[in-house]
Amino acid sequence: MGSASRVALTAAKAAVTKASGLSVATGVAVLDAGRAIGNTPALRGALSNRVAEASAKGALVIGVLGKLDSSAQALLKVIVGETWSSATELLDGIEEIGIRVVAQSSKDDIEAELFAVGRAVAANNELELSLNSKRGSAEAKTKLAASVLKGMSDSTAAIVGHLVSAPRGRRIRTLLSHAETLVADQRGRGVAVVTVAQAFDSAQRDRVLGILSKRYNREHHIDEIVDADILGGFTIQVGNDTIDASIRSRLTELSSKLAG
Repeated sequence: MGSASRVALTAAKAAVTKASGLSVATGVAVLDAGRAIGNTPALRGALSNRVAEASAKGALVIGVLGKLDSSAQALLKVIVGETWSSATELLDGIEEIGIRVVAQSSKDDIEAELFAVGRAVAANNELELSLNSKRGSAEAKTKLAASVLKGMSDSTAAIVGHLVSAPRGRRIRTLLSHAETLVADQRGRGVAVVTVAQAFDSAQRDRVLGILSKRYNREHHIDEIVDADILGGFTIQVGNDTIDASIRSRLTELSSKLAG
């Protein structure tokens, strides 16, 4: 992300923090607006114009998109009023703010549901190809994604529906993972993918949460993967950082020492 976009995104996130009366519907309205802007080249170009007046861009987006939730209108005026490095990064910014508003306004376990959808996609090549395909309507893709996780909350469905409707050349698994990170971050925590040989009990989960809190100075949402191949112990993946405390890795290390 360009330096101008980083500044713009910081301002937009601050607007979310300061705003009152936000709701899931507000976040959905922001996401809908982002797709509409992305599908309208002339509007997208005008709003990403780096020399245009902020007030003019704010009036333009509201005038073109029509009646919106008042809180969504206020946020969109802030977002498009900032200077973005490119039209693509403007759309990224609108998307991020929409997801953050949904996360902040919802009590649903969005992180776990997004992870479950991502796992289902990863396990089914045909599903992944269908969701990544440039063919097929956004509506059909949204229904297909909804069929993956029965009982998905409305909050998660709104985010997933947006992502499959407006991938903009991005891979769906990457989008789901990034969305989960944004949701967790808006709720003041990180995301850790923990792989274990057997499902955690409460004491083991608390131990890992303590490790994460001490290492990263923040709480974490845990996505658990059970994989008997690690034999015992666990591995933790936080972004690009890996903590490997599995028995498999210890045996591999021991074998290397013996061979040496």
